[in-house]
Amino acid sequence: MSPNGALSHGALANGALSNGELWNWSSSAWLVAAGVLVAYAVTLRQSRRRFGVLAAALVLFVLAYVSPLGVLADGYLFSAHMAQHLLVLLVVPLLLLLSLPREKVERWFASATTDRLGRWLANPVTSWLGGVGAMWFWHVPTFCTAATLNPWLGAVRDLSFLAAGTAFWWPIFAPAARYRLPPLTGILYLFSACLGCTLLGIYITFTTISVCPAFANPADRLGIVNMLYDAGFTPSVDQNLGGLLMWVPPCTLYVVVIIALLCRWYAEMEPATERPVTAPYQPVSEAKS
Repeated sequence: MSPNGALSHGALANGALSNGELWNWSSSAWLVAAGVLVAYAVTLRQSRRRFGVLAAALVLFVLAYVSPLGVLADGYLFSAHMAQHLLVLLVVPLLLLLSLPREKVERWFASATTDRLGRWLANPVTSWLGGVGAMWFWHVPTFCTAATLNPWLGAVRDLSFLAAGTAFWWPIFAPAARYRLPPLTGILYLFSACLGCTLLGIYITFTTISVCPAFANPADRLGIVNMLYDAGFTPSVDQNLGGLLMWVPPCTLYVVVIIALLCRWYAEMEPATERPVTAPYQPVSEAKS
Protein backbone atom coordinates (compact mmCIF):
# COMPACT_ATOMS: atom_id res chain seq x y z
CA MET A 1 0.00 0.00 0.00
CA SER A 2 1.33 3.45 -0.88
CA PRO A 3 2.22 6.03 1.80
CA ASN A 4 -0.62 8.21 0.57
CA GLY A 5 -3.02 5.29 0.95
CA ALA A 6 -1.75 4.65 4.47
CA LEU A 7 -2.16 8.33 5.29
CA SER A 8 -5.71 8.43 3.96
CA HIS A 9 -6.70 5.33 5.90
CA GLY A 10 -5.03 6.72 9.01
CA ALA A 11 -6.90 9.99 8.61
CA LEU A 12 -10.19 8.13 8.22
CA ALA A 13 -9.45 6.06 11.31
CA ASN A 14 -8.50 9.10 13.34
CA GLY A 15 -11.65 10.83 12.14
CA ALA A 16 -13.78 7.88 13.20
CA LEU A 17 -12.14 7.86 16.60
CA SER A 18 -12.38 11.60 17.12
CA ASN A 19 -16.01 11.77 16.00
CA GLY A 20 -17.01 8.99 18.33
CA GLU A 21 -18.10 6.72 15.50
CA LEU A 22 -16.75 3.74 17.40
CA TRP A 23 -19.59 4.31 19.88
CA ASN A 24 -23.04 3.23 18.75
CA TRP A 25 -25.14 5.66 20.78
CA SER A 26 -28.29 4.85 18.80
CA SER A 27 -28.23 1.16 19.70
CA SER A 28 -31.55 -0.42 20.65
CA ALA A 29 -29.77 -1.90 23.69
CA TRP A 30 -30.73 1.28 25.54
CA LEU A 31 -34.43 0.52 25.04
CA VAL A 32 -34.04 -3.09 26.17
CA ALA A 33 -32.13 -2.06 29.29
CA ALA A 34 -34.64 0.69 30.11
CA GLY A 35 -37.56 -1.71 29.72
CA VAL A 36 -35.98 -4.27 32.03
CA LEU A 37 -35.14 -1.57 34.58
CA VAL A 38 -38.68 -0.20 34.65
CA ALA A 39 -40.23 -3.67 34.87
CA TYR A 40 -37.91 -4.60 37.73
CA ALA A 41 -38.57 -1.39 39.64
CA VAL A 42 -42.35 -1.69 39.29
CA THR A 43 -42.79 -5.40 40.01
CA LEU A 44 -40.01 -6.20 42.48
CA ARG A 45 -38.77 -3.15 44.42
CA GLN A 46 -36.01 -5.12 46.08
CA SER A 47 -33.04 -4.26 48.24
CA ARG A 48 -30.15 -2.17 47.04
CA ARG A 49 -27.89 -5.21 46.88
CA ARG A 50 -30.10 -7.04 44.38
CA PHE A 51 -30.78 -3.83 42.47
CA GLY A 52 -27.02 -3.31 42.24
CA VAL A 53 -26.64 -6.75 40.66
CA LEU A 54 -29.33 -5.87 38.13
CA ALA A 55 -27.61 -2.56 37.38
CA ALA A 56 -24.32 -4.37 36.74
CA ALA A 57 -26.07 -6.74 34.31
CA LEU A 58 -27.67 -3.85 32.41
CA VAL A 59 -24.44 -1.83 32.26
CA LEU A 60 -22.57 -4.79 30.78
CA PHE A 61 -25.41 -5.44 28.35
CA VAL A 62 -25.40 -1.84 27.12
CA LEU A 63 -21.60 -1.72 26.84
CA ALA A 64 -21.65 -4.92 24.80
CA TYR A 65 -23.51 -3.03 22.04
CA VAL A 66 -22.89 0.69 22.53
CA SER A 67 -19.15 0.70 23.24
CA PRO A 68 -16.42 0.14 20.62
CA LEU A 69 -16.70 -3.56 21.48
CA GLY A 70 -20.17 -3.60 19.94
CA VAL A 71 -19.11 -1.61 16.88
CA LEU A 72 -16.08 -3.83 16.22
CA ALA A 73 -18.21 -6.94 16.79
CA ASP A 74 -20.52 -5.80 14.01
CA GLY A 75 -18.48 -7.23 11.14
CA TYR A 76 -14.98 -5.99 11.97
CA LEU A 77 -13.32 -8.26 14.54
CA PHE A 78 -14.29 -11.83 15.25
CA SER A 79 -12.61 -11.57 18.66
CA ALA A 80 -14.83 -8.60 19.59
CA HIS A 81 -17.82 -10.57 18.32
CA MET A 82 -16.84 -13.46 20.60
CA ALA A 83 -16.32 -11.22 23.64
CA GLN A 84 -19.72 -9.62 23.07
CA HIS A 85 -21.45 -12.99 22.87
CA LEU A 86 -19.77 -14.31 26.00
CA LEU A 87 -21.11 -11.31 27.89
CA VAL A 88 -24.63 -11.78 26.51
CA LEU A 89 -24.69 -15.56 26.90
CA LEU A 90 -22.87 -16.12 30.19
CA VAL A 91 -22.37 -13.00 32.30
CA VAL A 92 -25.56 -10.96 31.80
CA PRO A 93 -28.02 -13.87 32.33
CA LEU A 94 -26.09 -14.97 35.42
CA LEU A 95 -26.36 -11.51 36.97
CA LEU A 96 -30.04 -11.24 36.02
CA LEU A 97 -30.80 -14.49 37.84
CA LEU A 98 -28.85 -13.37 40.90
CA SER A 99 -30.87 -10.15 40.99
CA LEU A 100 -34.20 -11.99 41.39
CA PRO A 101 -35.61 -12.26 44.93
CA ARG A 102 -36.34 -15.75 46.21
CA GLU A 103 -39.67 -14.94 47.86
CA LYS A 104 -41.11 -13.32 44.75
CA VAL A 105 -39.96 -16.14 42.47
CA GLU A 106 -41.46 -18.71 44.82
CA ARG A 107 -44.82 -16.99 44.40
CA TRP A 108 -44.41 -16.74 40.63
CA PHE A 109 -43.76 -20.48 40.33
CA ALA A 110 -46.44 -21.58 42.77
CA SER A 111 -48.96 -22.57 40.10
CA ALA A 112 -48.82 -25.87 38.25
CA THR A 113 -48.07 -24.24 34.89
CA THR A 114 -45.18 -22.07 36.04
CA ASP A 115 -43.83 -24.88 38.23
CA ARG A 116 -43.79 -27.12 35.17
CA LEU A 117 -41.76 -24.46 33.34
CA GLY A 118 -39.34 -24.16 36.26
CA ARG A 119 -38.81 -27.91 36.38
CA TRP A 120 -38.33 -28.08 32.63
CA LEU A 121 -35.61 -25.42 32.86
CA ALA A 122 -34.10 -27.33 35.79
CA ASN A 123 -33.55 -30.36 33.56
CA PRO A 124 -29.76 -30.35 33.15
CA VAL A 125 -29.87 -31.88 29.68
CA THR A 126 -32.25 -29.20 28.37
CA SER A 127 -30.33 -26.34 29.98
CA TRP A 128 -26.91 -27.66 28.97
CA LEU A 129 -27.93 -28.12 25.36
CA GLY A 130 -29.46 -24.64 25.37
CA GLY A 131 -26.39 -22.87 26.70
CA VAL A 132 -23.55 -24.79 25.06
CA GLY A 133 -25.54 -25.70 21.95
CA ALA A 134 -26.38 -22.06 21.19
CA MET A 135 -22.70 -21.13 21.06
CA TRP A 136 -21.89 -24.06 18.78
CA PHE A 137 -24.91 -23.47 16.52
CA TRP A 138 -24.27 -19.78 15.91
CA HIS A 139 -20.62 -20.41 15.03
CA VAL A 140 -21.37 -22.70 12.14
CA PRO A 141 -19.85 -20.60 9.31
CA THR A 142 -23.11 -20.22 7.35
CA PHE A 143 -25.16 -19.17 10.37
CA CYS A 144 -22.44 -16.93 11.80
CA THR A 145 -22.05 -15.03 8.53
CA ALA A 146 -25.79 -14.73 7.96
CA ALA A 147 -26.40 -13.36 11.49
CA THR A 148 -23.50 -10.92 11.14
CA LEU A 149 -24.69 -9.51 7.82
CA ASN A 150 -28.45 -9.49 8.55
CA PRO A 151 -29.43 -7.20 11.47
CA TRP A 152 -32.77 -8.93 12.06
CA LEU A 153 -31.21 -12.38 12.17
CA GLY A 154 -28.50 -10.94 14.41
CA ALA A 155 -31.18 -9.72 16.82
CA VAL A 156 -32.72 -13.22 16.86
CA ARG A 157 -29.29 -14.68 17.59
CA ASP A 158 -28.66 -12.28 20.47
CA LEU A 159 -32.09 -12.88 22.00
CA SER A 160 -31.47 -16.61 21.75
CA PHE A 161 -28.19 -16.09 23.62
CA LEU A 162 -29.99 -14.32 26.46
CA ALA A 163 -32.65 -17.04 26.65
CA ALA A 164 -30.11 -19.87 26.38
CA GLY A 165 -27.86 -18.28 29.00
CA THR A 166 -30.76 -17.94 31.43
CA ALA A 167 -31.69 -21.57 30.85
CA PHE A 168 -28.08 -22.65 31.32
CA TRP A 169 -27.67 -20.95 34.71
CA TRP A 170 -31.14 -21.86 35.99
CA PRO A 171 -30.19 -25.31 37.43
CA ILE A 172 -27.31 -23.68 39.32
CA PHE A 173 -28.66 -20.30 40.49
CA ALA A 174 -32.43 -20.53 40.24
CA PRO A 175 -33.89 -18.27 42.96
CA ALA A 176 -36.19 -21.11 44.04
CA ALA A 177 -33.97 -23.73 45.67
CA ARG A 178 -36.11 -26.67 44.53
CA TYR A 179 -35.01 -26.08 40.94
CA ARG A 180 -31.28 -26.25 41.69
CA LEU A 181 -29.11 -29.26 41.02
CA PRO A 182 -27.35 -30.92 43.95
CA PRO A 183 -23.88 -29.36 44.30
CA LEU A 184 -21.94 -32.40 43.05
CA THR A 185 -24.25 -32.80 40.06
CA GLY A 186 -23.88 -29.08 39.37
CA ILE A 187 -20.09 -29.45 39.40
CA LEU A 188 -20.30 -32.21 36.77
CA TYR A 189 -22.71 -30.03 34.78
CA LEU A 190 -20.27 -27.10 34.73
CA PHE A 191 -17.23 -29.28 34.06
CA SER A 192 -18.91 -30.75 30.98
CA ALA A 193 -19.84 -27.23 29.83
CA CYS A 194 -16.20 -26.21 30.20
CA LEU A 195 -15.27 -29.22 28.07
CA GLY A 196 -17.78 -28.14 25.40
CA CYS A 197 -16.38 -24.59 25.32
CA THR A 198 -12.83 -25.93 25.26
CA LEU A 199 -13.50 -28.12 22.23
CA LEU A 200 -15.12 -25.23 20.37
CA GLY A 201 -12.29 -22.90 21.37
CA ILE A 202 -9.63 -25.35 20.21
CA TYR A 203 -11.42 -25.80 16.89
CA ILE A 204 -11.73 -22.05 16.30
CA THR A 205 -8.13 -21.39 17.35
CA PHE A 206 -6.41 -24.02 15.25
CA THR A 207 -8.63 -24.56 12.23
CA THR A 208 -7.32 -23.33 8.89
CA ILE A 209 -10.76 -22.31 7.59
CA SER A 210 -12.65 -19.15 8.45
CA VAL A 211 -15.21 -19.87 11.14
CA CYS A 212 -17.13 -16.70 10.28
CA PRO A 213 -16.28 -15.57 6.72
CA ALA A 214 -17.95 -12.19 7.26
CA PHE A 215 -14.95 -11.16 9.37
CA ALA A 216 -12.37 -12.38 6.85
CA ASN A 217 -13.25 -9.60 4.42
CA PRO A 218 -15.20 -6.96 6.38
CA ALA A 219 -17.09 -4.09 4.78
CA ASP A 220 -15.06 -1.10 5.95
CA ARG A 221 -17.83 1.37 6.84
CA LEU A 222 -15.59 3.47 9.12
CA GLY A 223 -12.29 3.19 7.26
CA ILE A 224 -10.48 1.43 10.09
CA VAL A 225 -9.67 -2.00 8.64
CA ASN A 226 -6.12 -1.06 7.65
CA MET A 227 -5.52 0.43 11.07
CA LEU A 228 -6.69 -2.83 12.66
CA TYR A 229 -4.48 -4.89 10.37
CA ASP A 230 -1.49 -2.63 11.07
CA ALA A 231 -2.12 -3.18 14.79
CA GLY A 232 -1.83 -6.94 14.21
CA PHE A 233 -5.52 -7.83 13.99
CA THR A 234 -5.27 -9.74 10.73
CA PRO A 235 -8.11 -12.21 10.08
CA SER A 236 -6.02 -15.23 11.15
CA VAL A 237 -4.75 -13.60 14.35
CA ASP A 238 -8.22 -12.27 15.06
CA GLN A 239 -9.77 -15.73 14.76
CA ASN A 240 -7.05 -17.24 16.97
CA LEU A 241 -7.80 -14.64 19.64
CA GLY A 242 -11.52 -15.34 19.31
CA GLY A 243 -10.87 -19.04 19.85
CA LEU A 244 -8.86 -18.32 22.98
CA LEU A 245 -11.69 -16.11 24.28
CA MET A 246 -14.11 -18.97 23.70
CA TRP A 247 -11.75 -21.31 25.51
CA VAL A 248 -10.30 -19.56 28.57
CA PRO A 249 -12.79 -17.02 30.04
CA PRO A 250 -15.82 -19.39 30.14
CA CYS A 251 -13.85 -22.14 31.87
CA THR A 252 -12.44 -19.60 34.32
CA LEU A 253 -15.98 -18.52 35.17
CA TYR A 254 -17.08 -22.16 35.51
CA VAL A 255 -14.19 -22.87 37.91
CA VAL A 256 -15.23 -19.93 40.10
CA VAL A 257 -18.81 -21.22 40.21
CA ILE A 258 -17.58 -24.77 40.90
CA ILE A 259 -15.73 -23.43 43.95
CA ALA A 260 -18.97 -21.76 45.08
CA LEU A 261 -20.81 -25.08 44.65
CA LEU A 262 -18.16 -26.87 46.69
CA CYS A 263 -18.71 -24.34 49.47
CA ARG A 264 -22.45 -24.97 49.23
CA TRP A 265 -21.87 -28.74 49.39
CA TYR A 266 -19.63 -28.50 52.45
CA ALA A 267 -22.20 -26.28 54.17
CA GLU A 268 -24.92 -28.85 53.49
CA MET A 269 -22.74 -31.75 54.66
CA GLU A 270 -21.67 -30.06 57.90
CA PRO A 271 -23.79 -31.49 60.72
CA ALA A 272 -25.69 -29.08 62.87
CA THR A 273 -23.91 -28.39 66.14
CA GLU A 274 -25.73 -30.11 68.94
CA ARG A 275 -26.08 -28.04 72.03
CA PRO A 276 -25.85 -29.88 75.40
CA VAL A 277 -29.20 -30.38 77.03
CA THR A 278 -29.21 -28.88 80.51
CA ALA A 279 -31.75 -29.44 83.22
CA PRO A 280 -33.87 -26.43 84.06
CA TYR A 281 -32.73 -24.38 87.03
CA GLN A 282 -34.30 -25.34 90.30
CA PRO A 283 -33.95 -23.61 93.67
CA VAL A 284 -31.90 -25.50 96.27
CA SER A 285 -34.92 -26.08 98.49
CA GLU A 286 -36.87 -27.73 95.63
CA ALA A 287 -33.90 -29.86 94.62
CA LYS A 288 -33.50 -31.23 98.20
CA SER A 289 -37.16 -32.01 98.49
